[in-house]
Amino acid sequence: MGKICTSFDEVTRGYNKVRGELIVLGVLWNGSKLDGVECYYEALNPIGLIGWMGFYNFNDRNIHFPAVYNGLALDFRWYDKNSALDVMRHEFGHALSDRYPGALKKGGVFRTAFGGPCCDKPAPGTNPEDWEERCVTPYAATKTQEDFAETFMLFVKHKGKIPVKFAKKPAIRKKWKAVAEIVKHVAAAKR
Repeated sequence: MGKICTSFDEVTRGYNKVRGELIVLGVLWNGSKLDGVECYYEALNPIGLIGWMGFYNFNDRNIHFPAVYNGLALDFRWYDKNSALDVMRHEFGHALSDRYPGALKKGGVFRTAFGGPCCDKPAPGTNPEDWEERCVTPYAATKTQEDFAETFMLFVKHKGKIPVKFAKKPAIRKKWKAVAEIVKHVAAAKR
């Protein structure tokens, strides 16, 4: 895929649309922990770093979206090439896990479905090369935190309804149910 260019307007539209999707799911409301997540468009980002800065040990805990990033290096083949929506959904998955860690730990839901804690390593005993039966994308197989963010991205995109191609895969179905449970737990915090 090579270099991917995004515009300020595209990123802004994606950010606002995803916020709307999160409101509908019940995990974003006025005053929620996700309500404070901002997105910075970086026209002059020389390394093309994209992501949730909370995982890069930066204190701002916001989404940073460069004007140009290396799609080949990041292997975003499965994303919608014409928008920033999927990337934005993915990054909000990181934001949710970072800002609501208790939701991931409640009842061991995350650990049971994803095979370990939410961290920067793959689940113990897994092979990142053999991902198709247990992960929604190859990138999801690289780390448990990415597995959650990728599954969350599709959960938001499909409004909580699991796509047919994943419904027949027990490991993915289990992760989908875990994301649904985590979303339900975060939504309950509003009450």
